[in-house]
Amino acid sequence: MKIRLASVLVAIALWAAISALMTPEVLPGPLLTTQTLIADIAAGNVMTHLGMTLWRVIGGLVLAMLIGVPLGVFMGLYYRVERALDLWVMIGLTIPSLCYALICFIWLGLNEVATIVAIGITGAPSIAINLWEGVKSIDTKLVNMARVFEANRVLIFRRVILPQVLPYVMASVRFGLGVIWKIAVLIELIGRPNGVGFQLFYWYQLADMTQVLAWTLLFTIVMLIIELAILKPIEGRLFAWRPRVNL
Repeated sequence: MKIRLASVLVAIALWAAISALMTPEVLPGPLLTTQTLIADIAAGNVMTHLGMTLWRVIGGLVLAMLIGVPLGVFMGLYYRVERALDLWVMIGLTIPSLCYALICFIWLGLNEVATIVAIGITGAPSIAINLWEGVKSIDTKLVNMARVFEANRVLIFRRVILPQVLPYVMASVRFGLGVIWKIAVLIELIGRPNGVGFQLFYWYQLADMTQVLAWTLLFTIVMLIIELAILKPIEGRLFAWRPRVNL
């Protein structure tokens, strides 16, 4: 905890030092950026825009997991499925998120359904690849040993396979959340009348660097809260059985 706090303080100090060499129009300092963010929150519109972005992120993440997890698991378990889909997963990964957004907006209209579908489809290939590699790394020797002891399939899945796959599921959630957050902001920038991405684009058009950094600071803080207050505790409870490696 002390090391993490020290790294944050060093980053803030470096930001302040660099901003002191420039004008606020080019790079406002951390104090001015924080004051601007507080003023925006006091004005009353921040939570509305943030809430819309979080709703799109959660919806997109759920859709991406519903698509990516089964896809990755089946590709890891079955060779024929892997050979049939690996090329298409890589194609899906390389197509820019902007293309998915434009296609969904043309097909479904400028609405929330199109936004969430675009976010989910864009994030699904990354999650699928993560689970695909995770399932392929399952230690088959442990599975065979469980069979020797006449464990049934349910027990083998619960006690042998699931503990080996869960870390990859958790990594997929964390990685997918980071990717989907960025995708959501981009899609809001081009096709929605609200959200953090909309606000960033609005202040960009006005060339207001302080506001751009204030909104960037806002979603950075939110992502850190999600990571430290939600994902880390869940990970700690799920994997409390794993021994810590100390070198």
